[in-house]
Amino acid sequence: MRRPPAGPAGILIAALGLVLSACEADPAPQLHELNVTGSLERRVAWFYGEPRAFAFEGEERALTAAEAGPSLDPWTVPSALWIDGEPAWVDAPAESLEAPVAVRRIPLTTDLQMRTERETRAVLYYDGSAWLTLGEFDPGGLNVRVTPRPRLAGLRGLGELTNAEADALRRVLEDRGQPLVVSVLAEPDVPRRSVDGVAEQRATAIHVTAGVPTDVGAFRPAPREVPFEVVARGQQAAGVTAASYQLLRSADEFAAAWNRAYGASLEPPPLPGADLERETLLAVFLGPKPTGGYGAEVRGVTLEGGDLFVDLVETSPGPGAMVTQALTSPWLIVRVPHGGVSAVWFRDPADGRLIAVARRSD
Repeated sequence: MRRPPAGPAGILIAALGLVLSACEADPAPQLHELNVTGSLERRVAWFYGEPRAFAFEGEERALTAAEAGPSLDPWTVPSALWIDGEPAWVDAPAESLEAPVAVRRIPLTTDLQMRTERETRAVLYYDGSAWLTLGEFDPGGLNVRVTPRPRLAGLRGLGELTNAEADALRRVLEDRGQPLVVSVLAEPDVPRRSVDGVAEQRATAIHVTAGVPTDVGAFRPAPREVPFEVVARGQQAAGVTAASYQLLRSADEFAAAWNRAYGASLEPPPLPGADLERETLLAVFLGPKPTGGYGAEVRGVTLEGGDLFVDLVETSPGPGAMVTQALTSPWLIVRVPHGGVSAVWFRDPADGRLIAVARRSD
């Protein structure tokens, strides 16, 4: 092994090695942020890492190990450093945001009516005793009836919060003692502080609405199943470059979808008759696939008000399946004997995830 040179040069090299080792053992701190707007206005910052002095919000702060013993501060996270003698940095949000979601009770039912103004990562409901999920990764523009689903993990898994941070948020919200709607904002709406010298910066933003009013006008009969018929299906649609889910509103749109579906066929079958005043026609084109074995199955159709909800399962070949080794473009056309439909919502029956929506006004 090569030894360092003796004398002053050797001492200098050894000292430099100690400094570098200290730097490697003392990485920059981590910053986790939570921005809460609505009926609770808080901006919370937790720091993690080794104790040190750190420049934050225009001044040098002391990041220290957590004080021994229990803390009465609800924002306390056991593994976080204390900042200037407090378990977290708590101040007011830079700006208040409009509620991204409006939720109303529907009379004579446990269901809720949910309208999304902006995209959200999750919408949760606290009924005063338990946490429930209303939606996950929903786009803006939805106006749907939802059935709350129990959320056994409380607020864990929310945004970029750690489990301990989510538990702290849960304590703070439950202490309010009233029903709440919590909307988790999507990434474009999540504000972040400009902080230099951190190794990691997580940010989560939520909007809290206190209370859930009742909307008498939202009451509608419970969804009812309606029959449906697969008019035709195939594997070789022509001119389809991406998946599309369509409500066919006219005879011309039906003919165009039929020609697209059979565009690769030398002798396409004749266009079936259709009475678009009394029935609804839907077309699903899955787009280009690398092999055979892909397709879609309609598992059920329900009618709610003037909207249809289509439970659609998109299938793919399993490992080792014997399939055609050629490009395919699966499709199907479905007939529902019910006219006057305003919109069709295609969803995954396994978890209720929205796949697409087709409106008559599009």
